[in-house]
Amino acid sequence: MLVSGAYEKAKLYIEAHSREKEELQKKKIKIEPGPCITISRQTGAAAGEISEILIDLLKQKTKNPELEWAVFDKNLIEKVIEDHNLPEKLSNYLTEEKHSFLNSMMNELFGIHPSPLRLVYKTTKTILQLAQMGNCIIVGRAANIITRNLENTYHVRIIAPLKKRIEQIQLYFNMSEDEAKKFIEKEEEKRRDYVKHYFHKEIGDPSLYDLVINTERHSLDETAQILACAITKKLKKYFK
Repeated sequence: MLVSGAYEKAKLYIEAHSREKEELQKKKIKIEPGPCITISRQTGAAAGEISEILIDLLKQKTKNPELEWAVFDKNLIEKVIEDHNLPEKLSNYLTEEKHSFLNSMMNELFGIHPSPLRLVYKTTKTILQLAQMGNCIIVGRAANIITRNLENTYHVRIIAPLKKRIEQIQLYFNMSEDEAKKFIEKEEEKRRDYVKHYFHKEIGDPSLYDLVINTERHSLDETAQILACAITKKLKKYFK
């Protein structure tokens, strides 16, 4: 489900970072990326809600709080690719050095030729470009694997007991308990297959993440606060 507010924030984010790039180029100041957080999650673990709280906490702590932040999930990435001709438009933001780096990363991930599934290829390239701009949270789509070699990233996995996740899905989608359980099973299978098929990794492998957090004993606010504390300490050069 794509929320219009999230889409508007994404547009503001792209426009703001493009303007900043132009201003820095005029002043001949080197463009540095902001922090980028990737979040992998179990279905129903409330990663979307946690991301929105987390982004507010991080924005308050960044050295440049005026610069736009945005959360990008699968649906939003696909929408901005469609409407803004991404990743081509985002390419205008990047320096030649960053272009070379991105090309190397894409070759490593997919080989010299793009994947036959153009959307997967474009999504992956867009994730790399968003991460190079920074000041964003990217949810899902193997973003932690795609951006693993970037110094400005921090990778999180959010998990929760099945019972809690079923309750969350029931509430969010107005489903019965059985419907919610089947929905979770189907979504989890699709996510495992996506990561396994395209990136040859196991989505639940804890070594792919800087932090794995179980939300069973934490509220959404507490979870976001724990994440903000860990992120600001690890990526301290970007925060006050």
